[in-house]
Amino acid sequence: MSSTTAYRTGTRRGMTAFWNTVAMLVTAVLGFPIYWMILTTAKSNKDLISQNPTFWPRHFDFSSYSSALSDPNFGPDLLNTAMITVGCVVISLVIGLLAALAVARFSFKGRKPFIVATLVVQMVPLITLLVGLVPMMNSLKMVDKVGGVVLAYLIFTIPFVIWTLRTYIVGIPVELDEAAMVDGCTKAQAFRRVVLPLLMPGLVSTGVFAWIQAWNEFLIARVLLTSSGNQTSMVWLTFFSSTPTHGSDFGGQMAGALVISLPVIILFTLFQSRLSTGLTAGAVKG
Repeated sequence: MSSTTAYRTGTRRGMTAFWNTVAMLVTAVLGFPIYWMILTTAKSNKDLISQNPTFWPRHFDFSSYSSALSDPNFGPDLLNTAMITVGCVVISLVIGLLAALAVARFSFKGRKPFIVATLVVQMVPLITLLVGLVPMMNSLKMVDKVGGVVLAYLIFTIPFVIWTLRTYIVGIPVELDEAAMVDGCTKAQAFRRVVLPLLMPGLVSTGVFAWIQAWNEFLIARVLLTSSGNQTSMVWLTFFSSTPTHGSDFGGQMAGALVISLPVIILFTLFQSRLSTGLTAGAVKG
């Protein structure tokens, strides 16, 4: 091996070790809040309020989970979150898929302004949308109702689904549709038999991110859902440790947050391969 080749090999290995170290440091920084949240759920309240915090519990105490799960509003609020999220994701995917297909495959008047509008809507802060949303929901008598929150969430999930799926559909060659129609398929059959199977990774990745947006949303739910026990998990978290019953129960609050985050973690674990495939295909072909 020549000195030049050895030098290049050594440099390459050195750079690989350097970037691996950087990746480990970034992972440690990003993962520390999660570690601290889990650690908080395993500590006693005495350890939590101690002036000298420890990075490992002196003795394990899991009473925070019973404190959170026994709260009478935890179950109903979690069920509300699940119903709102499922309804929002299903409606967004159905409407967004049809709109994305129309924008990606057909030419019509106002097509470009529509594409720009879907992007602009995602740039508008939610608090700005509430100015016109709340009076509209009041007139429709949809305040403090789960269905009203589902409709409100569609404001930001549908544009996201349209924009993401449009990028993915553009990457699927139109010639595949034409070949299917030459073989005797109608446009609907060509879409169902050819385009839709190729679109599944994009649908999964888009649905997962739409799920996260709806599951984690706080502002709209806080404004539209006013009754106790008729709120979402995100709103429940903000009120849990401030009630006279629980006081400053930070362990219970962190235990509730961990339980609430489990569906998102499970979702990512189940669809990890399809999620990465959809993101990569959309980025390369869009």
